[in-house]
Order: sequence, then C-alpha cells, then structure tokens
Amino acid sequence: MKYYIKIGLEHFAFGLIIPISIIWKLSNGLSLAEAAATEALILLVTSIAEVPTGIFADKFGNKKSLVWGGLLRTIAVALMAYGGGLAMFAIAAVVSGVAWAFTSGADQAYIHDDLLKDKGKYRRVFANATMVDEATTIVGMLFSGLMLAVVSGSDLRLLFMVAGAFLALSVAYMFIFLPDGHKKAAAHHESALIGFKDKLHDSKELLVMFLAFALIYESGRVLWQPQLENLGLELSKFGIMFALFKLASLAGSFAARGHRFKLRWVILSFLVMSISLILFGVDVFAVSAAALTVFLFTENYFRVYMSDFLNRVITKDRATFLSVSSLVTNVTGAALVFAAGYFGENSILLALVILVALKTPGFMYVLRKHNAVFTRYRQELQ
Repeated sequence: MKYYIKIGLEHFAFGLIIPISIIWKLSNGLSLAEAAATEALILLVTSIAEVPTGIFADKFGNKKSLVWGGLLRTIAVALMAYGGGLAMFAIAAVVSGVAWAFTSGADQAYIHDDLLKDKGKYRRVFANATMVDEATTIVGMLFSGLMLAVVSGSDLRLLFMVAGAFLALSVAYMFIFLPDGHKKAAAHHESALIGFKDKLHDSKELLVMFLAFALIYESGRVLWQPQLENLGLELSKFGIMFALFKLASLAGSFAARGHRFKLRWVILSFLVMSISLILFGVDVFAVSAAALTVFLFTENYFRVYMSDFLNRVITKDRATFLSVSSLVTNVTGAALVFAAGYFGENSILLALVILVALKTPGFMYVLRKHNAVFTRYRQELQ
C-alpha cells in the first residue's frame, strides 16, 4: 500500500502537466522546433545517464535512487514553472533526463528486490502499481482542466507549481515511509561491461530489430498539443481531452491481452496507426480528435505485440538486452522528436507524413525478419 501511495502522488502530478507541457513552452516564447529540442534532450540525457544511475542503484540501493530521482524531478518541474526562455527549459530537460534515469529501472527493481519477500507476487503487485499509475494520471488530467476552468483561467504556471508540490510530497513520503532496500552484493561492473559488449557484437541483427521497433514506437507526441490548440481547443479542455486519449490507450492494451498476434492483425494495426496518425494532421477538429483516439487505441495494441515479440526472442540476458532496447529507443526517439518539431514548424500534417514514412521501413523490416529472428534466437539461446 505504501508503494501505491508513492505512485499515486507522482502520477497525479504528471497528469496535471502532461496535457499542457508543450503549450507552456510555446507560451514562453519557444518555437515548436525549440520545444521539440528540449523534449529530445530529455531522451538523450536519460540514455547517457542510464548506466551510471544503474550503478548507483546497485551500490546504494533502489530506494536512494528513487528518492534522488524524485528530488531531481521536483527541481525540473520547478524550473519549468519558472520558465522564461530556451535556456531555462534546456536546464530543466537535463535535470529531468537524469531524474528519469535514476527511476527508470529502480522502480521495478524496488518492487522485486526490496518490497516483496514472496517474488511470486511480483506480477500482481506490478499490475496493481500500473493501474494506480494510469488511474491517478487520468485524475490529474481531469483536475488540470478543472483548475484551468475554475481557478486559474489560462495561467498554466499554477499547474506546474501544484505538480511540483505533489512531487516534493512524494519525495518526502518515500524518504520517510518506504522501507529501505536489502543490501546487495558488490557488483563487478567492469566485467559486466565487457560481457555487455560481447553480447552486442554477437547480436547485431537483434540491434537492427531494436532500431526498427524504435522507429515504429515514435508517435509525434510533441505535435499533439499544438495541433489541438491550432484547431481551437480551449486550454481548460485539454485535461479532459487527454484523459479520454489515455482511456483509449488503456482500451488498446486491454484488447491485446491474451491476443494471438497473427500476421494479418499486425499488418492491419500498423496500417490503421499510419492512416490515423496522418489524419490527425487534418485541420478539422472532429476528424483530428477521432483520428488520434483511434491511433492511441491501435498503438497500444501494437506495443503489446512488440513487447511480446521481444520477450519471446530474448530468453537469456533479458535485462541487458532490454536495456539496450531502451537505449536505442531513446536515442532514436530523440532524433525523431526533433525532426517532428522541425518540420512541424511549417506544417504539422507534413511532419506527420514524414514520421509515418520513417516508421514504414522499420515495420517492413519487422515483417521480413520476424520469423527468421524468432527461430534463430530461440534455437541459439536454448
């Protein structure tokens, strides 16, 4: 229960600012390309900081990693609340990227290694944590719209101030109430790094697969808020709209549960994703909103497929390869986010068409290599 409260406090704060974070940057004088660059910077910094923060968690414990990550995230939100220009948002992005690196692996590791004595309960506890995450994010989004409509008018800064307060409360709660982790045996990071390099050298085809999935994964989120604002959506309704989008994503995940991913369904889902993402760029609000809803439903369905595929292929050294997958996704995502912002300066529709064009070769590679890669790695890793 204590861990769920921590999750709830954090994700309520996230829900407050997710619907308007790009709009806030634009209202502070950043161009769309500059706003996208700060989002890309978060991904790059997270990628760079993943290994050292992982070593920190191994040496000092997952709880300390979570506390430091939460503290840095609070500072990042405070810097965003201050705003003022590109330099301040860039600093906030760097701090935020390090914060995400501190918490990205430590969250799951804390549940598995420190919180539970009975490891058989991990899946249930992690599933519960995910539900708390999603539910409190949606509540935060709804509250965001309520605050803008009733309390603050169009003052977005207040949302960041309230979010920062909840994140600070979360840090204090973690520090005081979360149980300390168990002591870990000393890790031999140098030898692990050598083994890591050897695994990468022997798994080039899998690395290309990670790149293909990374291309498919990017969804042009940096363009969503500007497009909806351009179509006349009031700021006070952004929270409600994004809560509905979140529900569409959850519905897609639910639809994919226990589903056998036959090739025709995978192809159909990608086609629907591509068409709906392009239609989101149409300058008709009803069409744009409906298209994004369909995209998010289908995208989460496809993400479950990607996760299922990777888990079937990677049967050994799972943590290592999933870390590599995360690294490839972040670096590729940073490039795509920047490109989306750059082209979106002139035309959001053009940016979305280019994004789909970049995703398509990745999907074609997945189709061409799926069976071969699955069979080969299953045999080699048995």
